[in-house]
Amino acid sequence: MAPTNYDPYISLIQKGNLQEAESALLLAISESPIDAQLWVMLGETLLLQQETTSAQRVLERAWLLDPQAQWVQSMFEGIRQLPATPVLPHIAELLQVPKVTVAAGILTYNESANIAKCIAALQGAVDEILVIDSSTDDTAQIAAQYPKVKVIRITWTDDFAAARNIGLAHIQSDWVLWVDADETLLPADVPAVREAAGIYHNMPVPAALHVWHWNRVNGAVRHDFSQVRMFPAQRGLRYYGRIHEQVGTAAGVYQDDTYRRAVRIRLDHNGYEPSVVQSRGKLERNLRLLAQMVHDEPDNPGHLLLFGRELLAAKKEEEALTVLVEAERMARQTPLFGRLPEVYRLLIQIKLKRKQADEAEAYCRLLIADAPDFPDGHYLLAQIKMQQANTLMQEAEKELKQALQVLPQYRGSVSPDYQIAEWKAAAALGEIAHRSGKLAKAKEVWSKVRQVPGSSERVRRKLDEIEMERQKLNS
Repeated sequence: MAPTNYDPYISLIQKGNLQEAESALLLAISESPIDAQLWVMLGETLLLQQETTSAQRVLERAWLLDPQAQWVQSMFEGIRQLPATPVLPHIAELLQVPKVTVAAGILTYNESANIAKCIAALQGAVDEILVIDSSTDDTAQIAAQYPKVKVIRITWTDDFAAARNIGLAHIQSDWVLWVDADETLLPADVPAVREAAGIYHNMPVPAALHVWHWNRVNGAVRHDFSQVRMFPAQRGLRYYGRIHEQVGTAAGVYQDDTYRRAVRIRLDHNGYEPSVVQSRGKLERNLRLLAQMVHDEPDNPGHLLLFGRELLAAKKEEEALTVLVEAERMARQTPLFGRLPEVYRLLIQIKLKRKQADEAEAYCRLLIADAPDFPDGHYLLAQIKMQQANTLMQEAEKELKQALQVLPQYRGSVSPDYQIAEWKAAAALGEIAHRSGKLAKAKEVWSKVRQVPGSSERVRRKLDEIEMERQKLNS
């Protein structure tokens, strides 16, 4: 799909030709209804025409299509300050999507503490709920009390993909949204489930939609868009993998036969809390199943990546490094493998932890070459450069002190620079303290050096810099 040229619409908006811009954008959206940026520009155009409620509805569609957008908070806060207006009929018509049915699939094992909350949050969002259960507690009985719920009892075989595929065979709806029992759908996103399914229902190839996970870990929320959880249930998609299972067609996972996008369907998840992971033995289970997956498919880069990541979580760094190096090699042989940046990120983190900055930088350069728009690559390269800078500063300090130590014993035929001992070495040590953020130490050193003839002007400028920095910090 060729990238859209947005310049004509931007030009119309900037010139104030708002009705013309609106007409052009309506036509463009009718031809490309999943292009989030077109919806954003239409929302801005409506907002400039003071069609507040229509603009809000349009921008909500844009956010559904692009949940990682950065404009959301400021734009909606601004709209809330304006009076509401009736939704324009042609905008209401534009927002219509095909009516489709959606099932929720929940895989459970002894989830009596969570299942009721999970199912309650899905009410109104889906047309049927399938609980695929292998519990020994009363999870199934609790789930069966809710409307639309069908419990499918299975025998657990240490294979998450197999269990989910059993559930898929029982789904009657057009689409399925998979939710873990320790996840809850955010109330604001209840309407988004059917809306997203309708938007992507008639794609030429089946859509595999990544949802937005709010993973709660140690009191913080970590946002994750990596998991496909929603897809058409009747178009041949299935799961692969004993653990951390992936969605693909009959041809497999690493094929160009699905359309993969993130949508604003938020699932609040507490299953990654360290106390939960430890109490349920998740890490040990994951390692065991991943080791089996790697044994069965040693050339699968996804299995190797996931195994290496779990080994790191288990603090088995040396084993993780070996596995991740192999994952990188196999990924290079699998063109449609999309998670090579994650392999590099983990390798870089290991090398940084080991203070092997040169090797970390080499991996970082490969990461940036492979995915130049992946922000972690640039951030990690900055971390590497800072680590290298710290090392260089330490080496510089060592050499300055060595210069002061050897100068008194030097008796060679070439005259040394005696100002090294008089003030230059001390001034340079003050510079190192300054660059390291030790402003008080730098000021102390330079104040003493300033008394030495020949040093005053240079050091005075440095002292002025510190004073300016101090004033900025105070303000």
